Amino acid sequence: MASFEDKAPGVYVEEITPAGPIAGVGTSTAAFIGQVTRPPADADLAKPVPITNWTEFTDEFDAYKAGLNLPFAVRGWFENGGAFAYVLPVKDNAGIADAVKQLTRLADVSLVCLPGVVDPVQQSLVLAHCEAMGDRFAVLDGARDTDPLKSDGPLQKQRGGLLSKSGFGALYWPWIRIDDPLAPLDKPAQIPVPPSGHVAGIMARSDAQVGVHKAPANEVVRGARDLDYLLNDEEHGKLNQANINAIRRFPGRQPLVWGARTLTDGTPWRYVNVRRLVSFVEDSIREGVRWAVFAPNNTTLWKGLERSITEFLTRVWQSGALFGRTAKEAFYVKIDEELNPSAVRNLGQVVVEIGLAAVRPAEFVVVRLGLWDGGSRINEG
Repeated sequence: MASFEDKAPGVYVEEITPAGPIAGVGTSTAAFIGQVTRPPADADLAKPVPITNWTEFTDEFDAYKAGLNLPFAVRGWFENGGAFAYVLPVKDNAGIADAVKQLTRLADVSLVCLPGVVDPVQQSLVLAHCEAMGDRFAVLDGARDTDPLKSDGPLQKQRGGLLSKSGFGALYWPWIRIDDPLAPLDKPAQIPVPPSGHVAGIMARSDAQVGVHKAPANEVVRGARDLDYLLNDEEHGKLNQANINAIRRFPGRQPLVWGARTLTDGTPWRYVNVRRLVSFVEDSIREGVRWAVFAPNNTTLWKGLERSITEFLTRVWQSGALFGRTAKEAFYVKIDEELNPSAVRNLGQVVVEIGLAAVRPAEFVVVRLGLWDGGSRINEG
């Protein structure tokens, strides 16, 4: 507040800098943990290396090597729409825990992949990390299996060790087959590789083309020539019920991601896009209202927060991410004395309650087919 002691009586106008609009955070930066063809020195293991294209990756770590899954996953990431990623090289699975710790220092990561790692103990480290951070999602590979429905088989045992309540990750199966880049030119061949890098790239592509609210499914897996296992509808239905996302090949089509469920046993976070949308909203608001930290905790602050958050969520609704004919049907923002009594304010806290009507994917499209003779209608159940 300016001093008016030395000014003449009159009317003076002061400009107040308003809080800027909340900008949506990025949702398409991936982190890849695994072994590389040319590992760095021990001192640099598990340290994140940023890369923006396949050439940068090969310059840093070399290209392919038989038995190593990470190079194929990174190539699949870029082929399918990924644009920026971190690579955290490890010597073996024992280094995954250190790599996960390094991820806590990277605020822009939104997708985490462990290409080819199918041990639920190691995968659970990544799931727990994503849940603790709250702003990222694990894209995991299912174990190779010749009988995916067998209760004590590799895939079902793996899935049983990964279920959670919060849904911060998803499992994809089967592995895909790609052209072997190490095969002689006169003897082309195909090899199976884990799908996580390709699926993460699809998520980045879908985010860019539509938005994070769109389920990353019914999407072509670029670079995939075939699948390690061809599911039928009955098998697929049971895998879908078990929250295992299938990759399918239909007549005349390239392999497609054909599932969008998270690894949760609860309904609220069942779908990949719902979990990722809410994480996007939470992270965007957290970053967008930092201006309010240490501000006087009064009704002026509350109104400012309400305006900023409402304006942001209105844009989210207008993008098609929330269900409702009007903004009031799609979300609400509450910040009042009921949520912020004196006891809460005395602790230096301000509480905002937000409700969202997230759009869920049309997982089952039901078509009622019948015969019509121009008069009565005959429906087939």
